[in-house]
Amino acid sequence: MKSIVKLMTLIWQRCRATWQKSLYPEPVPLPRTRSFWIALGLVTLAALAYIIYFSIFLVTKHNAFQTNGEDLGIMDQAIWSLLHGSMLHQTICNVLTDTNCYGINGINRFAIHFEPILFPISLLYLLWPDPKALLIFQVLIVASGAFPAFWLARLRLRNPWAALPFALLYLLYPEQQYAVNYDFHPETLTIALLLFALYFLYTRRTVWLFVFAILAMACKEEIPLVIALLGIWSVVLQRRWRSGAALTLLATAWTLVGFFLIPYLFSPTGHPLLITRYAEVGSDPVSIVINTLLHPINTLREHVLEPSHMLYLRKLLAPAGYLPLLAPWVLVLAVPTLALNLLSADPNMYSGNFQYNAEIIPILIFASIEATVLIVWIVRWLMGSMSIERENQESKSAGRRFSGQSRALSPTWMVQVGVLALVLSYMLVRVFNFTSQYNVYSVMPYARGFIKPSVTMHDRLASHFIREIPADASVSTQTTLVPHLSQRWSIYLFPYAVDQADFIFLDATDYTYPFKDYADYAAVVKSILRQGNYGILDIKDGYLLLKRDYPTSDITPAIHMIDDDDGRGS
Repeated sequence: MKSIVKLMTLIWQRCRATWQKSLYPEPVPLPRTRSFWIALGLVTLAALAYIIYFSIFLVTKHNAFQTNGEDLGIMDQAIWSLLHGSMLHQTICNVLTDTNCYGINGINRFAIHFEPILFPISLLYLLWPDPKALLIFQVLIVASGAFPAFWLARLRLRNPWAALPFALLYLLYPEQQYAVNYDFHPETLTIALLLFALYFLYTRRTVWLFVFAILAMACKEEIPLVIALLGIWSVVLQRRWRSGAALTLLATAWTLVGFFLIPYLFSPTGHPLLITRYAEVGSDPVSIVINTLLHPINTLREHVLEPSHMLYLRKLLAPAGYLPLLAPWVLVLAVPTLALNLLSADPNMYSGNFQYNAEIIPILIFASIEATVLIVWIVRWLMGSMSIERENQESKSAGRRFSGQSRALSPTWMVQVGVLALVLSYMLVRVFNFTSQYNVYSVMPYARGFIKPSVTMHDRLASHFIREIPADASVSTQTTLVPHLSQRWSIYLFPYAVDQADFIFLDATDYTYPFKDYADYAAVVKSILRQGNYGILDIKDGYLLLKRDYPTSDITPAIHMIDDDDGRGS
């Protein structure tokens, strides 16, 4: 017990002394030795393997009609519209269970999220106007994050081989893979962009820090909150008053624009349309913050300690073996995003899946690195307290020409290397085991329950129906069909606009979101068929293409098709 108290006292005294100077001084550069180039080459191979695997996986998934209207179709339509005379036009929305449907003519994307990064991303469509370009671009950007993870760990642990596992941890992290797997979202790009910002923050390369901070902030309206904390972090722990304060001021101004000015200009309600997810906490960003601060115990009980929220936190931390908890001075950077997810009434946001954890992942990687540095330092202190260092000094004085050999064989060095190897092995085993557990969003071929996407004859038949729909026609269709028809002015997520759309295109064998079950979906389809406003233009193998004001025909085959497929699309 006395040893623990002594250790804690020493840690406090060390932190206080180093903070007065700088807890994170400018790092001493390391030589680029052969070990460095070999380790960097292995990181490059791992990143290339990631790129190849995920690019093939996601393109196949899209061709197999397993991508979604929300949100690949939304992003595709918004980006396509930028090159066709409109600004981020969006007509795709969930009319049954969400709050983002405000008129048949659609809305501006900024009414929901402030994502100006979409402007430069739209240039991709000058080369390849296809949603698959977005999926591959996202994979390329996210894969690049393995390099700053490696560089950061190398500088902090002073060894390229000790840094290699952190690049692998980054590439294997489940929440990162879930985000990449789930369609395209600008905020998913922040997984890599924020890691670059953290690296340039640590190395004090101010220009590049601001470049990547601005790119990250352009991905979504809440990212500036993280960047503002980065600026404060730099002031407190690096004593960089000017650049840290400038970064915080820039991020604060961007936050005000993203949360208040942009919704006022583009949202039909004057607030972000998804603010209703926080209705239990407040009606606007200011009231949400005030109510949370005024009722901390209630907030903690209902939004943190509640079982499903605790499970969410465990999902975030478990892949890294809970190491980030040992570096709270880094983990604090994730507080804004954690608050947004934990306070939301949408369970998807605190499920641990989808894109909602993108900006948390780089912070967890950095925190894992810092936790490992702390463990190594504690081991060194413990070994020193047992007087092993004094014995090493005696050996050193006995023969300085063998200093390198003595250091390599010293008990202190061997114990430190052994502990470091155990920590890194433990971390990699944890992330591997976590990704291999069954999860419907797991994309690793060794995971239990993994299903490789494949294109079937049924999938290929869809192109026949798509060719029958004119490019300028309005369409209401199912979520998995939306991304293949979204490059048009009016595309709706069925059952939205079933009375106004020129065509209704359905697949009775596929996913029927946003309906709760297949029975509700079938009831709506049967009602449309019996009303007679749409005629059957084509029907085959579960596909049903309806055209408004088309001559009505016998609807019996369509009714039978819906009844025969009952339950398959649920």
